[in-house]
Amino acid sequence: MRTSRRRALYAPLTIAAVVLGATAVPAQADDLKLTFTGTSNSAVQIPTKPAQPGQFGQNLFVEIGRVGAGTAHDVKVVFDTTDLTGVADLTVPGCSTAGKTISCDEHELNFDRINLLYHPWLSAVQGAAPGSHGILHLKLTASNAQSASMDVRVDVGGPDFKAKPLGDQNNVKPGTVLTPSVEFANVGDLPASKVVVAVDAISGIEFKQRPSNCEFASEPDGSWGDKNWPGDTVAICTVDATVAPGQVVTLDPLQLGITNSAWYTFADVTVYPTEDAQFSQIPDWRRRLTFQRGTGPALGAKPASDPGLITAPRKSYDNQVEQNVLATNTADFSALGAWAPNGDKQGTLSVGFRNSGPASIFYRSGDAVVTVQAEIPSGVTVTKVPDGCRPKTWENGKQVAHPNKYLCESPVFVASGLEKVFQFGLSIDAGTTRPTVPVTLQDQDSLYNVNSTIAKLSFEPDPSHESVSVPLGTQPSGSIPSSTPSSGTSQSSTPSTRPTSAPPIAQPTATPSAPGQTPSATASAAPVPTANATASPSARALSGDLAHTGSDGTLLIAGTGAAAIALGGVLFTVARRRKTATHR
Repeated sequence: MRTSRRRALYAPLTIAAVVLGATAVPAQADDLKLTFTGTSNSAVQIPTKPAQPGQFGQNLFVEIGRVGAGTAHDVKVVFDTTDLTGVADLTVPGCSTAGKTISCDEHELNFDRINLLYHPWLSAVQGAAPGSHGILHLKLTASNAQSASMDVRVDVGGPDFKAKPLGDQNNVKPGTVLTPSVEFANVGDLPASKVVVAVDAISGIEFKQRPSNCEFASEPDGSWGDKNWPGDTVAICTVDATVAPGQVVTLDPLQLGITNSAWYTFADVTVYPTEDAQFSQIPDWRRRLTFQRGTGPALGAKPASDPGLITAPRKSYDNQVEQNVLATNTADFSALGAWAPNGDKQGTLSVGFRNSGPASIFYRSGDAVVTVQAEIPSGVTVTKVPDGCRPKTWENGKQVAHPNKYLCESPVFVASGLEKVFQFGLSIDAGTTRPTVPVTLQDQDSLYNVNSTIAKLSFEPDPSHESVSVPLGTQPSGSIPSSTPSSGTSQSSTPSTRPTSAPPIAQPTATPSAPGQTPSATASAAPVPTANATASPSARALSGDLAHTGSDGTLLIAGTGAAAIALGGVLFTVARRRKTATHR
């Protein structure tokens, strides 16, 4: 649900109402209170020229919820446009209009946070001058709950930034310092008196220089309600520079260091005219994180010339660029297996994997980095399947009626030092001689390709570690250090000099890399994120325009090019981290 990664925070959706970390509960509470859990900030900027929304288009995102353990009944959202007269018009499809009031029936509400399906669209009235503004009043009511109200300022025109995409960096040695030059233009109606820069760098990238006009905060691996997601460091920089309409400027290069644990990694850089600009993630960062100011030379901006940047068509999220990095690094993965008997014919089979580093591996595609496959021999019955594992019901292009192989997936981020173990209960049939369980590490190709029997991991220096055989019997066997699942991590400090055989990073799509952001106010259509994304393991491998379920049966929404899931009470845009044609 972070810029994301996971990340931000709440992200408006254009195709679905998404529940955030809440479940329906019986109506038992007497003191229900309705809440507006947030629009994308308390101000909305719209262009001076009237624009029509595309399918599912919206430039006003409203989230509602309730506090309490019951269900709110007869819920209505009312938009009062009285104080938008002469400034902007509001349309809300599917809702009723009476004079200056638009009413939308939400019926029952039993979630702490949910976004509206109505796709409200604000457009400037003909002749509205740049800089004019009005107030939109919102009210949320129910027959058995306290009401809520909120005002949203609607600004016509203003500064509007569009940035030039950064080229991907491939074959980068750990220890390298990158200096991406971020170029952007003010394509709005009014000058910007300053530039606010938000930088979000995930694990594998560090700030080698911390300018004095920047503030920094970090979150460790496993934050954002998902223990399997990489950590990040964010920066908020304020550059005192006026950028006139039509002017192009370049930021003094940022200094981003590639750490010893980097393999695939990235940093997002977003430019705003103010911290609380529409769809900015900075207010949420301020609420959640503790920042420390840098002490290095100030980050600045200098004039540049790029007519093509000004005239190029607008794209969703085009005030943000992403620096993608594929490091020349390796990670040594090992298959784990052990048998602990419980009497003559029963016991616990432990299987798993370990990443001995030095690289931490991140699959932005949403695929598991590795899948542990355990092949159960005849004469052995599985009495307990651990969480995160499932039978392999499809092999060699055919469905398997009685599968004897079980698959246990890694997360999409496997930190250097991570070890994960899955424990099966097994029963050995009477008369069965000492059977052996082959345990192998697989990837998506080797799992379903008839010509592959073991993974060919592009980051792996020694594939011989990717398989192990575990004898079953009356004596313990194998060498897993712990009899319980392990998820601890440690970092290696020794960079590898062996090049990876991984392909170059695919070019970024127009997908937002910042949950909590939406297209620029001048874009005429709703955002169209790619359909696949990184997320928790249950949200892997989304594709196309259909709804899918993860390996645990969790329903995943993937439609019209956008998707979302709930993670730890925070909305996570599944479109956040997807690359095409590659695991990165």
